[in-house]
Amino acid sequence: MSEIPMLPRRMEAYLLCLVLAVLLVLPLAIQDDYLLHIMIRSMIYALVVMGLTLFIGYTGQVSIGHSAFYGGAGYIAGLMAIAGYGLLASWLTAVAVIGLAGLLIGLVVLHTKGNYLALASIAIAIMVVTLVKNIDVTGGPTGLTGIPKISLLGYKIASEVQFYYLALTSLCTGFIVLRRLIDSRFGDAMLAIANNDLAAQALGINIYHYKILSFSISAVYAAAAGVLAAYYDGYVSPEHVSLDLSILFFVMAYIGGIRSLYGAILGAFVLTFLSEFAQDFGNYNTLMYGVLLALIVRFMPTGIYDAPRVAYRNLKRWL
Repeated sequence: MSEIPMLPRRMEAYLLCLVLAVLLVLPLAIQDDYLLHIMIRSMIYALVVMGLTLFIGYTGQVSIGHSAFYGGAGYIAGLMAIAGYGLLASWLTAVAVIGLAGLLIGLVVLHTKGNYLALASIAIAIMVVTLVKNIDVTGGPTGLTGIPKISLLGYKIASEVQFYYLALTSLCTGFIVLRRLIDSRFGDAMLAIANNDLAAQALGINIYHYKILSFSISAVYAAAAGVLAAYYDGYVSPEHVSLDLSILFFVMAYIGGIRSLYGAILGAFVLTFLSEFAQDFGNYNTLMYGVLLALIVRFMPTGIYDAPRVAYRNLKRWL
């Protein structure tokens, strides 16, 4: 099963252009900083979830520890920004370090799979949380504060509208790169592994290498999003590497559609908006995510992105 084929390619292209046009004019039309804030947060999270979708949906693996890469990159970029380095240097350094960390971690943990891999990823997230809470350079439990605003080519990005367009550009770039990757032979090999790893191995596909590469790429996407979040928030705290955030990313991927990049973006937007408007529930937010995930897995296992096709198929059956 590959990217959910709901529309012909030409119609899909038209729809993408329409959605992109709406997103481009949205800040000029609404002029609502709170809504822009939620949109920015959604786009940052969508970057993480797209990378997670590559690893979970297109190789059949499980990871519930990607907040370690997300928050770790934020800390690296934040420290460099405070030291006086610009956005490009901070971003490249954080992404390179986290990408290498993802590669090294993958070499160790990807010998396991299924529940064991999920437990290993949780252990990594817990270790990172413990580390950042107990060393001075990260600010300890209070976090790292005082991260300056982005200065890009001498132009300071300070307003919500300016950061909105930076986040949108990052999301579009990340989507294009992953879409090209998934549509290549690399994507075919990963899908073969997800569907039947023994059959893929019989075809000569090096399962271990593809798993490591997809894990490293997903770590890089989490790192890129973490850098954006650090600059946007102006601080990084242990919450950025928390297990709760990892679970949120995981739920976003499954609710949107675990084998669809469109579903990854949709899941990130839906859960971000839902979490913003459900803050009054307090600690019951996590319970709400669990219930929603259970309902999706039970009644719509391919995610809400596939809802129109599921509804159409059921309607034909009933009629």
